[in-house]
Amino acid sequence: MNKTLDFSKAASSYRQNAIVQKQMAKTLFFLCWKYFGKKYNKIFEIGCGTGFLTEHIVKDFLYNELILNDLTDNFTGFQYPFLRGDVSKISLPQGCDLIISSACFQWIAGIEKFLINLKSNFSKGGVLVFSSFGKDNCLQFKSIENTGLFYNDYLRILPECGYEIIAYEKEIQTVYFSSPIEVLRHIQSTGAAVDDKFKWTKERLKTFEARYIKLFGDENGVALTYNPVYVLAKIK
Repeated sequence: MNKTLDFSKAASSYRQNAIVQKQMAKTLFFLCWKYFGKKYNKIFEIGCGTGFLTEHIVKDFLYNELILNDLTDNFTGFQYPFLRGDVSKISLPQGCDLIISSACFQWIAGIEKFLINLKSNFSKGGVLVFSSFGKDNCLQFKSIENTGLFYNDYLRILPECGYEIIAYEKEIQTVYFSSPIEVLRHIQSTGAAVDDKFKWTKERLKTFEARYIKLFGDENGVALTYNPVYVLAKIK
């Protein structure tokens, strides 16, 4: 994976600030239920983080096995088999009829190779369900600083990698903050937009604040846009 949050240091602040990511997990869960039902033999959750999606799986899905994964320790609060490490590098469970992930795939480097390799981990008829972000995610930040995370075109990538897209949905959600500094604090706590090479200076911060207020401020505060996408697919 690329840069991601170390939940050993940020678990509590992430859960407090990741309002959109929490809602994404809920939406993804209901879409999975709508299209594929709630009964599964073996579920593998990639990038479980602090357990937003895990909570829905445990509470409302019926399954024989649930295996969790993340880069750091298990911070979900649930004691299930746990694979620690980068999913693009470690051995993954075989025979999964549901592989599911919320707000994680944007961190995976070499997504095409990963998706192709992942096909060997499904049982016959297995399905892939995940949420990530689209090109308009944090567009205010990116329009000022001309930097940010790269978001994948899953409508193109998945068919090229041998998947049939069953459903694809996207949203635009706008969150307001009291100041550009609060926007930056939110981004830092959720890992939403900034890559490893981004560095602040006092002058850069001052310019950023002035431009953000001028371009994206109104009576509600200053805006930050999220662009969640939801993908449900199966192997062709």
